[in-house]
Amino acid sequence: MTTPLPSASSAEPDIEPPFDPAQQSLADALRVSFAILKFAMLAMLVAYAASGIFSVGSNEVALRLRFGDYVGDPGSRVLERGTYFAAPFPLEQVIKVDTRPMTVALDREFWFESADTDRGLTRDQIRNSRARPLNPLRDGSLLTGDMNIAHARWSVTYRVEDPVAFVTNVGDSSLAERLVRCTAAQGIVGAVAQLPADELLKGVVNRETALAVAQTALDDMGTGISIVQLTLDQVSAPASVARSFDAVTTAETDRSRRIVEAQQDRARILGETAGEASEPLLALLDAYERARETGTADELAAFERQIESAFDELVVDGIGISGEVAEINNAARTYRTQVVERVKGDRETFERLLPQFERNPRIILSRLWEDARERILSGDVETFYTVPGKLELQINRDPLIQKERQKQQIEALKERQSEFKS
Repeated sequence: MTTPLPSASSAEPDIEPPFDPAQQSLADALRVSFAILKFAMLAMLVAYAASGIFSVGSNEVALRLRFGDYVGDPGSRVLERGTYFAAPFPLEQVIKVDTRPMTVALDREFWFESADTDRGLTRDQIRNSRARPLNPLRDGSLLTGDMNIAHARWSVTYRVEDPVAFVTNVGDSSLAERLVRCTAAQGIVGAVAQLPADELLKGVVNRETALAVAQTALDDMGTGISIVQLTLDQVSAPASVARSFDAVTTAETDRSRRIVEAQQDRARILGETAGEASEPLLALLDAYERARETGTADELAAFERQIESAFDELVVDGIGISGEVAEINNAARTYRTQVVERVKGDRETFERLLPQFERNPRIILSRLWEDARERILSGDVETFYTVPGKLELQINRDPLIQKERQKQQIEALKERQSEFKS
């Protein structure tokens, strides 16, 4: 029986490779670096995905474009105030449009050339410093309908009404400003060409016509821009005729002021004369005067009856007559009543004395003379008493009575003067 020999592999002992610290450090460093790289790539991926989050303010709207095409249905493409998510660039692009009203000043298109040194100066100072004729190459102007020249400064306020059309056809705020400036100038030229120079220099201009022309041009180009307001800020005549225009303006202003003052005086005088019924009463009197000149006798009689009725009732066209007319009418009525009553009293007295006079005329005449003498001497009359039996009469006025009478006369004169002035 033979015994097996041990194999060579089992007979050899296990030998471990020698330990290399440098290789181990390198392996650890690579492992950590790879972990950091994975974390950084993950963070970059998250940041790239989060870059699509955007917010829209209260004065703007936003549009999303995916590979150049708008995202969403036509009715939901415009994103208003809020926070939204879009695919990161370049997959999607977010375009924000400012919807606040913008103002463009047209201060050079139709205004004469002015240097920086002219700022802050009045028109007269600028006119004196620029003693040169109009230069069409440097000075802007407007041609009016009566073939005259005027200068004007305008301001246009506009806003984006259709963001999709604005982004598609304009896309730039500076280009939008140039378009508004050009279209507004076109509308202004057309509107001013329909006016005379006097109307324009007074600030009267058909803004609706200018706005319609400018808005039509913007709509035809599909800009999505809407003009809100067109304002005429300043207007001036050419420097060569500015002085004459100022003189005419001053004269017209003075004329308007005098007309207003005259109308106020007329209203005051008529109001003091007849109150609220002054206008219908004046119209009635004018109609009466016209009837006297060109009307028939029947028309004249009809107007006379209307006037008599108005003064009797102090009413014309249902409006009560007041003021001086009513005062004079009431005073006349009072005086008429007094005269009638006095005449009635005299008649009754005469009828009562007539039988007595027929029986004894001398006694009645004596009584009447005594009554007349009493009425005469009971007023403001100085009474002189004579000594019976003497033919010589010495008169000496009482100075106190004379001074009092003069004082009363002066006061009465002052009252009449004050009434005349009022």
